[in-house]
Amino acid sequence: MKKMFAFTLSEVLITLAIIGVISALTVPTLINGYQKKAEVVQIRKVMTDIGNTIDMYITEEGKAKFSATPYYKNDLNSLITEKMKSVKTCSSDAGGCFASENYLTIGGGDSKAFSCGGNSYLLANSAAICMTKDDDIITVNVDINGQQGPNIGGRDMFEFYVTKDGDISYCSDGNAECDSEKEGCTGSALGKGCVKALADNGWVMNY
Repeated sequence: MKKMFAFTLSEVLITLAIIGVISALTVPTLINGYQKKAEVVQIRKVMTDIGNTIDMYITEEGKAKFSATPYYKNDLNSLITEKMKSVKTCSSDAGGCFASENYLTIGGGDSKAFSCGGNSYLLANSAAICMTKDDDIITVNVDINGQQGPNIGGRDMFEFYVTKDGDISYCSDGNAECDSEKEGCTGSALGKGCVKALADNGWVMNY
């Protein structure tokens, strides 16, 4: 007669407990890693869409650079509403498009409320956008998922720039190097320098 072997109830419970502990330790890390990858994909897509839109507009106008176009000279708002598929316009306090509460920093520094210099907009891809021109540089603030969380600079809130030529720049002066801004990424509630940090790290969010 063959002997039958089986796990006892205590052995099963111990095994399940071990699996539960391992899952509790690893699943949050996996989820966080996936969220970071999704956030990087989204900000890159938003930046690419804006760059392509500006390039197409420059071509339509038959100009050599963005600063020679009517929208650059007179009305950035129309560029967004007519060329970027905006679905909602919000007032200058950014309520309704950007988060109404303060944006946090990754490094635990001071939080900051966001206010757009003009109207802000919600795009069809759910990103909130604000574009303001100062001399020869356009500052672009983007919350890649609008009012939804986590509302943290460098996670879903980013700041980058468009030069007078129509090029996307990671630096506030339109140049290629801005290491000081990159180093300040984790302390910026609006994500200033974070796009530069991502680009220099092969578009991997490791901060």
